Amino acid sequence: MNSTESQEAQELRFKRIRRLKRWMRPLPRRSNIHNYPVLKWFAETAYKRAYLWSFKGKAIKPALFWGMVISFSPLVGIQMLIVFFLALFTRANLPVIVALQWISNPFTMGPIYFADYKIGRILLELAGFKSKKNPLLSSEYDWSNFKLNDLWELLDTFPPMFVGGAVIGVFFGVISIFSYNVLAKLYKKPQITK
Repeated sequence: MNSTESQEAQELRFKRIRRLKRWMRPLPRRSNIHNYPVLKWFAETAYKRAYLWSFKGKAIKPALFWGMVISFSPLVGIQMLIVFFLALFTRANLPVIVALQWISNPFTMGPIYFADYKIGRILLELAGFKSKKNPLLSSEYDWSNFKLNDLWELLDTFPPMFVGGAVIGVFFGVISIFSYNVLAKLYKKPQITK
């Protein structure tokens, strides 16, 4: 390999690094973790653990898997706290596991939780647990009679939502690890230059 090919390869590598840094700018880093609402309480703990900031495969894979599982679970409001402790316990990358929680945002929560509920009900019925469909989730429900107390009727949707969310999360977690492995192998292949 001559010097111009070496310089081109190095410039391509730096270009990839710059692109990755631009994508990761809004994510927590060691230097700015104290700025995040829930994570700031644990900033000192997170700062001392280098594995939370590692981008090696052994830190990325658990972050991808567990990040998907939690993001598809109906845990609105406490996801960040759960994934922080999960990252500590599984030695996973904190920026990746936190970024995956953005999958369930105010725009996607409705479809995700509805799919959780539907798949969870199907799986629970296959396992022999019969549950009646919640009247608030039927298309015939008259929303003009809705009262705030009717929200308590949604509590019976949580068991199917947790089951469905766990199944969907594990499915996408396995898919994300498989994709990571394939992309890592492609990236590590030696580039043949002419």
